[in-house]
Amino acid sequence: MTATDAAEVAAQRIDQLLAELRSRPDRRAADIGEELTRCLVQLYGAGLARIAGLLGPGRLADLCADPLVESLLLVHDLHPLDTGARIERALAGLRLAGAPEYLGIDDAGVARLRLAGAGGCPSSRQAAVGQIEEAVARAAPEVTGVVVETPPAPPRLLQVSLRPGLTVP
Repeated sequence: MTATDAAEVAAQRIDQLLAELRSRPDRRAADIGEELTRCLVQLYGAGLARIAGLLGPGRLADLCADPLVESLLLVHDLHPLDTGARIERALAGLRLAGAPEYLGIDDAGVARLRLAGAGGCPSSRQAAVGQIEEAVARAAPEVTGVVVETPPAPPRLLQVSLRPGLTVP
């Protein structure tokens, strides 16, 4: 089992244990479990912050190549890239028919993007929007939503033909 797999298993187990505590009639046990979890996250966050300070921005950026380390840095607000840079990096890694453009984040925390040239097929555009939303959510979990502007669908081609019985001179 890889370190990433072990971390995912541990996170799932924490969620299960907290859910079990919440389901019990004694609400105090759930409150204590949640407080314990918050304290542990703060403790490990302080340790990661100290490590990040010792490593410096260049080495910290190198560590972001590991998805598990990157996710921990995100949780503790220690990632060396700002939200916009992470979103643009995620968009650059997508293989889409159109080129997504990052427009910014509004006051409500919603990431705004534009997708041009995604092809005329509505299902292609919708698939591209889904991939963009997924990539942004992974790269910037702090955003509250994702809005992707797409150009309107091209008009339908109207087939014109002669009426039956007519001929062209």
